[in-house]
Amino acid sequence: MAMNLHLLRIFATVARRKSFSRAAEELVISQPAVSKGVRELERQLGLPLLDRSRGGVALTEAGETLLNYAQRIFAIEDAAEVAVAQLKQVERGKLAIGASATIGIYLLPTLLGEFHRRYPDAQPSLDIAATHDILQRLLTSPLDIAFVEGPVDVEGLIVTPWREDTLVVVAAPDHPLALEQRRMQAQAQRRGVAPAPGKTFIQRIVAEGFIQREPGSGTREIVDAGMRERGITLRVAMEVNNTEGVKQMVSAGLGLAIVPTVTIAAELATGRLVTLDAPELTLRRWLWRAQVVDRPVSPALRAFLAIVGESEHELGSVIQS
Repeated sequence: MAMNLHLLRIFATVARRKSFSRAAEELVISQPAVSKGVRELERQLGLPLLDRSRGGVALTEAGETLLNYAQRIFAIEDAAEVAVAQLKQVERGKLAIGASATIGIYLLPTLLGEFHRRYPDAQPSLDIAATHDILQRLLTSPLDIAFVEGPVDVEGLIVTPWREDTLVVVAAPDHPLALEQRRMQAQAQRRGVAPAPGKTFIQRIVAEGFIQREPGSGTREIVDAGMRERGITLRVAMEVNNTEGVKQMVSAGLGLAIVPTVTIAAELATGRLVTLDAPELTLRRWLWRAQVVDRPVSPALRAFLAIVGESEHELGSVIQS
């Protein structure tokens, strides 16, 4: 027999208030109805729940056991009601996200697409700008969260690592260094050895002109810092204020570039760009998640972060496999 939750609530209220009359007041029913409910629950269970011989309300051993489970059941019920109420807020809620260009263009669309599929009536917005600008907007405007590149040290923000990214050297497929690399790879394959670029090849790469992002962008800061650490000075052939422009310039043969791998999947697949084997110039960096200290987390943001967490778990599984 399934337990009657209405009768269980009556019993739990009597046990908590230690009085039939006070339980009746709280439940807004008559005292005889409370007494009848407890007796009916005892009849269904075949055990006394209250010791009535002491002139008050005292729990039997069975009553104490049942009360413990009843408290858990009603706590779950309360949590379910809160979750459903929050879900309604998510479905009608607004979500304002800020992102630096690489993240906003190449990483967040998939996550926002999943958010839209789950909560089609929610109202997400995405503000894309340079890292410095996005962080200032996060502090001064109602952005819920920001995803940015580059090291972040801004007072008033909680900044946590989000995911790792790799930056590699790319060239047009007909660039002399790309052609030279293919020749070296073919020779290594004929000899049955792994291709290994020599010091001269790396020096030739460094001597080329590079298409760079504009100063202030997260990618530019990472590249400049990484080259300083290696004692390398890149010759800037051109500055472009977005990654798509950088890729177009490289594809047209105007120079090389160091770009995040996440931005070039389509170009590598179609052969519009190739990567140059230059471990000395390969960079790894963290992408960061930033929120304002003490700013409340809205139900919509909490739901979006759950989706972000799922994607991180899937990414980790792929890397481990």
